[in-house]
Amino acid sequence: MIERVIRGPLLVVDDGGVVTFHHDGVLAADQSGVLQFVRPWTGLQNQIPTEMKVEASRGVMLPPLVDIHTHIPQHPIRGRFVEGVPSDAQEGKLLAGLKRNVFPAEARCVDPQYTQPMVRQFLADTLSHGVFGGVTYMTPSAVATEIALSELPASWSVGLVLMNQNCPADLRTDEPSLEEDVRRLANRFGRRLIMTDRFAVAVNSPLRRRASALAERYSLRTQTHLNEQRAEKHFVEQTLYPNAASYTDVYLQDGLLDHQCIVAHCIHMTPTEWEILADHGAVIAHCPTSNLLLGSGVMPLDEVIDREIPYALATDVGASPTVSMLAEMKQFLTVHENKSTHATPAEALYRATTAAAKLAGLSDQCGELAVGRPMSFIEVAANVPPGADADAAILSLLPENVDAPSPSVQRMTIAGKTLFERASV
Repeated sequence: MIERVIRGPLLVVDDGGVVTFHHDGVLAADQSGVLQFVRPWTGLQNQIPTEMKVEASRGVMLPPLVDIHTHIPQHPIRGRFVEGVPSDAQEGKLLAGLKRNVFPAEARCVDPQYTQPMVRQFLADTLSHGVFGGVTYMTPSAVATEIALSELPASWSVGLVLMNQNCPADLRTDEPSLEEDVRRLANRFGRRLIMTDRFAVAVNSPLRRRASALAERYSLRTQTHLNEQRAEKHFVEQTLYPNAASYTDVYLQDGLLDHQCIVAHCIHMTPTEWEILADHGAVIAHCPTSNLLLGSGVMPLDEVIDREIPYALATDVGASPTVSMLAEMKQFLTVHENKSTHATPAEALYRATTAAAKLAGLSDQCGELAVGRPMSFIEVAANVPPGADADAAILSLLPENVDAPSPSVQRMTIAGKTLFERASV
């Protein structure tokens, strides 16, 4: 029996990435929040009980946004990752920014009274931008990681970060307690805990192998960064791991790629490195804003798609100044303009919603708007041009100011229940 009907402009994204736009669409769900109709309004009137109230949407309806790579401890310094870092820093802006700005911010998470409200602010900010969940990094502190897992809803997976070299002493993994910390967190939170190798610069092979074994023992996923900047790649391959065949080979040999690993960036890759990722079922978090602002380069999108490596868009806050995935979609189109025919508005929407939900393990809660699926969607205020096709409708959602996007997400509904609603002006 139909319990709720909402009518308005509707973007439907299917599991294969095809996007359909209905200027006058409708979502209808039963009392369990399961969709019964996803279609144009025309011809549906006779199937809706006359006494049923039909809501008018507060904007364009589309699947909730999902972010598969971000850093909670960097949320307070978002956009200030490289503040005060010279553009010609010898070690590269990434490593210099970590030392100057990021590590000090992350060290503050040792204090639970600081960490708890900071995590809550992160959650409030993401919800206000239509982000339902995803995958995030915390710090090497098991206490801070537990706070994040406790404060965030089950739609977020959180990484206990590994670091034991080339980082401050107060941000190093408590190696004697690692097994016990992982056991306790995994028993309480299951696969929401994700084993998180910061990157090969900050983690040595013995620690990485221990983490890979723990991921195997508790059926956890892994995540890391890979080939973000040339200086970083050179440091890993020439100084830290000269016996490895490549940066990617470091992770391969230590078992990190055996656990549905999410690798962020993947800009400066060799053909063999692409093959390793494809062969081992790794997935990529593509962060156009971060890559642009840190001067890292542009991920070769055609390589990823041609090799059929799964990927989704992600913000990489705090290198990004905003948690807005709509801004990330716009940056995706900007950085790949004239570089790839795959960089279309429909592709951007798919990789920020349905594909991202699948990679984050959230497909049972959101992603595809189809009959029999949960009534999970957001409503975004937009001026859709008359006669717009799907691509034009998507473009109308994207903010003009990608650094400080105006609030446009009016409401988020998950399985028929309101999770966020912006106050009416």
